[in-house]
Amino acid sequence: MNIEQIRKAFVSGVSVEYRAHCLKRMLERDILRKDIENCIMKGEIIEDYPLDEFNISTESYPSCLILGYTVIEQKALHVVVGYKETTIIIITAYEPNAERWMPDNKTRRK
Repeated sequence: MNIEQIRKAFVSGVSVEYRAHCLKRMLERDILRKDIENCIMKGEIIEDYPLDEFNISTESYPSCLILGYTVIEQKALHVVVGYKETTIIIITAYEPNAERWMPDNKTRRK
């Protein structure tokens, strides 16, 4: 996936859908929609999932993991995004856990 392509689609008014799971997690984790937007607009793709490993729907969408930061506190944020032509799907969002991620928040621990 290409981050510039996702950004261009995001600002052009394509449909942006937040999965119910994501909305629930955002509430639990105090993640705002503007944090998601900031992550997409200023972050970087750190993992690519071309085979829809997140099972977004019956229709396959490639997806990716984006590393960015929250707007106010500048905390690291991971957002999983699916994208296909006319739809961006926000699958989940979370702060990377030090037990699972190296200090760069880009590399998974083994």
